[in-house]
Amino acid sequence: MKLAVEMAVMELDGEISAVAVGEDSAKFRGMLRLNETAAEIVRMLAEDTTFEQMHKALCEQYDESAPEEIAAMLTDFLKQLDTEGLLAV
Repeated sequence: MKLAVEMAVMELDGEISAVAVGEDSAKFRGMLRLNETAAEIVRMLAEDTTFEQMHKALCEQYDESAPEEIAAMLTDFLKQLDTEGLLAV
């Protein structure tokens, strides 16, 4: 899976956001306000990746969290992206 639109992730004044860029800015005119974890997921989705690859990377990065919690959070965020039409499966 990957993003359906090309997005740039940026940080400004401590806030992390993602916006569609290039021709894709006509497809998605909004902006996503992200936390650090969501930003990392968006960055991973810039390339074709799998749920398992993202889950493994997040578990390594956030080893204090239970893998089940990470899987649930990842699933919820991917559903949100899909609802917005931002996820290509």
